[in-house]
Amino acid sequence: MTASDTELIRIVVDSDEFKKAESINEVSRIVRRNLRKRIIDMHIDDSMDVEMRERIVSRHLEWITMKILRELDGIVMLPSHFDEIEELESAWRKSQTDMQQH
Repeated sequence: MTASDTELIRIVVDSDEFKKAESINEVSRIVRRNLRKRIIDMHIDDSMDVEMRERIVSRHLEWITMKILRELDGIVMLPSHFDEIEELESAWRKSQTDMQQH
């Protein structure tokens, strides 16, 4: 069973660390600390290539961080590789939908 982005965001937002965060960098570190293992587990079968899988995990962590900052603080952060993050997130969503239909 995998957690949805909403559940992952809730894990971060409900943490005491997040409630004390005072900067974008702190939020990013908190997301990574609280979700890295879960997201690795979510993407373990996405690629046989370890480097590609690590990139997918990293981009998913960035996606969650951007969603938290935008939805909770109104901060819009668009890294230079935002298109890549969006493409990976879209592909991941499609694969999740396909798995749920089977």
